[in-house]
Amino acid sequence: MNRLVYYFNLVRLSLFQISFGIIYAILTDTLNRVMTIELGIAAFIVGGLIGIRELMAFLGVKIWAGNLSDKTHFFGYRRTPFVLGGLLVSAVSFSLIAPAAFKMQDNFWAGLIELIVIFTVFGVGYHASLTTYYALISDYAGEKNLSKVAAVSWCLMVLTGIFTAVAMSKYLKDFTNEKLATAMTTASLIACAIGFSMIVGLERRYEEHDAKKEESLTFLQSIKLINTSPITKAFAFYIFISIFAAFGHELIMEPFGADVLGLSVSDTTKFRQYLGSSQLLFMLLTGFFINRIGIKNAVITGNAIATVGFLMLMGAGISQSVPMLYSALITIGIGLGFCTIGNIVFMISMHAGRTGLYIGLWGTAQSVAMFSGDIGMGALRDVMLHIAAPMMAYGILFAVVILAFTISTVMVPRFSIEKFEEESRVSLEKMLAVASD
Repeated sequence: MNRLVYYFNLVRLSLFQISFGIIYAILTDTLNRVMTIELGIAAFIVGGLIGIRELMAFLGVKIWAGNLSDKTHFFGYRRTPFVLGGLLVSAVSFSLIAPAAFKMQDNFWAGLIELIVIFTVFGVGYHASLTTYYALISDYAGEKNLSKVAAVSWCLMVLTGIFTAVAMSKYLKDFTNEKLATAMTTASLIACAIGFSMIVGLERRYEEHDAKKEESLTFLQSIKLINTSPITKAFAFYIFISIFAAFGHELIMEPFGADVLGLSVSDTTKFRQYLGSSQLLFMLLTGFFINRIGIKNAVITGNAIATVGFLMLMGAGISQSVPMLYSALITIGIGLGFCTIGNIVFMISMHAGRTGLYIGLWGTAQSVAMFSGDIGMGALRDVMLHIAAPMMAYGILFAVVILAFTISTVMVPRFSIEKFEEESRVSLEKMLAVASD
């Protein structure tokens, strides 16, 4: 392949994330607020509906989709049908959310049941598309460019979310139900147009002899293969604890600024600017230089810097120092930039020739971690504030995050791609031998 065409396609592959950046921003910010405030739907119902997306990961959608994309070919393509099919399902179901939500004002239960179905379908499409998208990155980018594509795609998703939020705030300044429905339908069309234009034509068609290079596994055989591999289970736990460390603080950071330092809403909304800007910068830098830094070194460095940042955060609370608080946020962002990209590249690299299956498993562990961080840290905050002073309560919360970073740092040296591939091969041979008897 012409090198210019190859690098042009790498750019296209990275730009796909814009599609889900648009949808995700509206879902978690605009729609979340409108359903709770303007439509008066109870917050726990709204949170539960949006949380169905992660529930689909718990139920194995990522592993199912990834395994199918490993063994199934549609017109000679493995990943593309799932990436684009999942995006189409997500976009169509996303455009149906607003009308169903409006229906709840007149017929609560009919609207709620309809929303449960819509969010369930959305979650299936969302995870099927993104799981096989990361498998396609692994297939196409190659080891040298894997980290660059992963870093750029993540940064683009975050930046797209920011721009989408600004656009929605301007468009919905004079809010009406009709304007929200129009905005979500338009966003769905834009997401599909961008996604299809970025992915179509990237994947090489697989001939029949390519498909026979690997033994096809059923879903149950895939689960059994995972269960018989100690390294696989240990790495899944490693991903869980690493992602929990990286994202567990998100819902408690702004309340910390209010409860401990007495900052206003206007002040705490600036937290994202400090933390997010440094994180994005170092995600890009890590992605482009990780081949020199090393995956494990990137993770360990990021964990250490983030830990220092959380210790500084404790110091800011104790000393009531706002300047130290902002310095801590920048430090945490730098650390997260290193370890986030390090862990993403590590996940995508650990596939033992069955990219879809294992990326589906690692993605499931990631979803569980993010869900646990949102629910667990929020619940722990509520409990601790009832039994301890605010600074003590948040100090314990930050200590939990630091402990998670420490466990991640201790675990990362034990893993190697070579050992994982060897154990996966042996486990597969034993399982197939038993199945043939």
